[in-house]
Amino acid sequence: MSFLLRFIAECLFTVYSVSFLLYHRRNFLMKQKYLIFFLISAVINWSFSATWGLAISSHYGAPALLLIVLLELKGLYQMNPMQLLFESGYFVAVLYWGRGIVLPVFALILNQSVHWVRHNQFYYPVAWILSLCMILVYNMLFRHVIAPKAKVETFYRSKEQIRFVAIFQVCLLGYLLFINLGRYYGVDLPWYKISHIISCIICFAAQGLLVNRGIRNSSLLEYELHTELLQQQLERNLRHYKAYQKYAESFRAFKHDYNHMMTSVKSLLSAGEYQKAINLLDTIHETRHKQVPVQHSYSNNNLLDALLQDTANRCEEQSTQFSANVYLPAGHNISDIDIVRMFTNLINNAAEACAKVTSDSERFIAITSRFISHNGWLQIKTANSFHGKVLIRNGIPESTKPNRDFHGLGLSIIDETATKLGGIMVIDVDQKEMVFKTTLLLPVNIQQWNKKDRLPVRGG
Repeated sequence: MSFLLRFIAECLFTVYSVSFLLYHRRNFLMKQKYLIFFLISAVINWSFSATWGLAISSHYGAPALLLIVLLELKGLYQMNPMQLLFESGYFVAVLYWGRGIVLPVFALILNQSVHWVRHNQFYYPVAWILSLCMILVYNMLFRHVIAPKAKVETFYRSKEQIRFVAIFQVCLLGYLLFINLGRYYGVDLPWYKISHIISCIICFAAQGLLVNRGIRNSSLLEYELHTELLQQQLERNLRHYKAYQKYAESFRAFKHDYNHMMTSVKSLLSAGEYQKAINLLDTIHETRHKQVPVQHSYSNNNLLDALLQDTANRCEEQSTQFSANVYLPAGHNISDIDIVRMFTNLINNAAEACAKVTSDSERFIAITSRFISHNGWLQIKTANSFHGKVLIRNGIPESTKPNRDFHGLGLSIIDETATKLGGIMVIDVDQKEMVFKTTLLLPVNIQQWNKKDRLPVRGG
């Protein structure tokens, strides 16, 4: 019977560890040879539970398991150090706290010490089975209610928030390990068992509250960034509309003079004064160029064109070469807010990188698009010059600004938006030519694709 109970406990431990490792496929990029590393990790975890006897209560068991899980996650997924520490700490802490509740309860019911329960061939496997059942339920509650996938992604991106929670979580685990030392010094009394149970419950509650707080703060941080982007876009639209208003007023003034000038041209032609008519036409042409500013079209989408018009003006002020030719087909599913999120971040990142280039002749920003008709994908490419060295972590360049949590979200937001639309973002850094390239591939509904949208519109 004891062998069967122990086997059930080991199976439940394996279920918990395997589900834990598989869960992160939703949030992180998998590394090469993922399947091989996953099988090795599953065998290691099962071996740990079988050979060590699930003894994470020892001084070495919990730290050893923490290190094992951290290395497994590092081999499986592209995580930064704080993400690794948080997830490995979560795995071990939940196991330790769950066991820390059930074992003292058994000891109190049986009127025995925790040490006696741990060495009992029947009660210890039963206690572990109940602990693991409780842990699996809590893990499901944590992943779907406390930290659901839709919200936890912003938490993973916020380095400050995840650092705070990860370190505090490990400190809670260390605190319980320290409290557990009491049973080695004859303090295994009823009040000690009850205090241990209460401490574990408090740790569970603290973990849930801290993660929930981290998610909320991360969401507020991104909301603040989104609000700032929208405000910037509204300011761009206002500048664009004012420029268009100025263009319309200039055109009306020119049109008024044009009618009188053309009357004069007809009179000169009727009188045979051809040279004077030619000179007057030249004057009309010069007047048009002086009075009516040239309006370039960079996109067939009004919102995107306004954004690119403003970018062109900014680049002209900063002596940065700018070119854009971005046309969205009729079947695209990109909303206005997604256009603002993607292109504002693309342009801001490019402009900030160009600002660090000292030579005016080397500063440039180029944005182009191409519809791949045979598979229905829209390709948007952005290229810009930069100065210095770009550090890539998890496929995203690290921000060089002091407040990295706030300013390092740009490309992550672009990537998140592209993924939401069913597309991908690819980054290519040419350190030799000092050119930073970003490519967005977004799916387009082919049936709604109209041939007239393929015709290029002349831009600047």
